[in-house]
Amino acid sequence: MTTDPIPAIEALGYTPREAAFLYLVAAHSGYFLRRQFDYFIDRMKGAIARNFLAKAQAAGHIEVIEYARGWRVYHLLSRSIYRLLKMPESQNRHRKGDASIRSRLLTLDYVLENREDEYYLVAPEEKLDFLAQQRRINPSFYQDSAGQLLPLIKSSLISLENRERPTTSLVRLLFIDEGLLTMTKFARVLEELEPVLCALRNFELIYGANSDRNFEQAGREFWRLFARYNQQSESNYTRDLFGSRFQPQQTRLPISATITTIFFKYAYPPHSRKESRGSKQGSTSDGATSLDLDT
Repeated sequence: MTTDPIPAIEALGYTPREAAFLYLVAAHSGYFLRRQFDYFIDRMKGAIARNFLAKAQAAGHIEVIEYARGWRVYHLLSRSIYRLLKMPESQNRHRKGDASIRSRLLTLDYVLENREDEYYLVAPEEKLDFLAQQRRINPSFYQDSAGQLLPLIKSSLISLENRERPTTSLVRLLFIDEGLLTMTKFARVLEELEPVLCALRNFELIYGANSDRNFEQAGREFWRLFARYNQQSESNYTRDLFGSRFQPQQTRLPISATITTIFFKYAYPPHSRKESRGSKQGSTSDGATSLDLDT
């Protein structure tokens, strides 16, 4: 992006910290929890968060989705804010199913924890420029017949380890396991991404979940596809909290491929809403008497 949208969001009545947080939500998830805002501003629950949520709700910029056991998820749906990011039709502003909302909340946690260390490609035009101009990848790997980004590339969280060296930087892509029972979805995503990942030549796939149940199987599925390309080196092993490693086999057409598993220890809303859909009408702000479980 050529302009900074945060000052423009401030002009809507937000403080610099509030505007910066709304930018991250709009760019990467569309949904957030109160504790994520608290984490971003480095404050415990209190008046700052209550005032922010009440202001955003009164302005019609967010809606509240009520879940079981007192959980509240906040959805940033204001077209005016997404327009400031030059993404007025972003999928983040549209209502999603429970599994997708959970996935987006995990994505936001990843961004919040790594925002200082990585540079994120946000707008589709930015991704297109990076793939076409910086990495000079075959357009058929990431574009459809109309010249638009493939949906999976468009929706994927893609970041660079070194913004100053886009032509050679390690590229990270995030896959969120929102509670998968099988590896079918992950295998499909890997196969769809295989051409562009191999063309990048230096990439790390982040497999994030709030359960470690699928970590080992995810590593094996990854190396089933990429081991034949990967360079033999100590750095190219799967890493997770438990030190598991899956050794790549003999290679050809060497690339540097890595999978890293991340275990999110946070709690997330149950897959059960109190309402069939979120609503700005009738929702209450997060007052001191509300039951806050999103910690």
